[in-house]
Amino acid sequence: MKLSKKDLKRIEKSAIKYKQFYETPNHEIDAIVQELIDSSKNMPKNMTKEEEISYILNGDNGDNDLDKLKQIIEEEEGSNAK
Repeated sequence: MKLSKKDLKRIEKSAIKYKQFYETPNHEIDAIVQELIDSSKNMPKNMTKEEEISYILNGDNGDNDLDKLKQIIEEEEGSNAK
């Protein structure tokens, strides 16, 4: 299917407009993405599900207390079973 010159120009203008829209830097989004990248680099690898939850809840300060988290989970399960 062959397009007319008018349609081709319209498509080219739209392509340029969308390209500029998607390539325009947004500093807020860039900062959030960079923060996520940095936090993922600092996160220990090969953690269990419970260790990962504990890490996320306590943040990057290194105070991850897996035993305390397990105790909270057991208490919740115990109260739900009653």
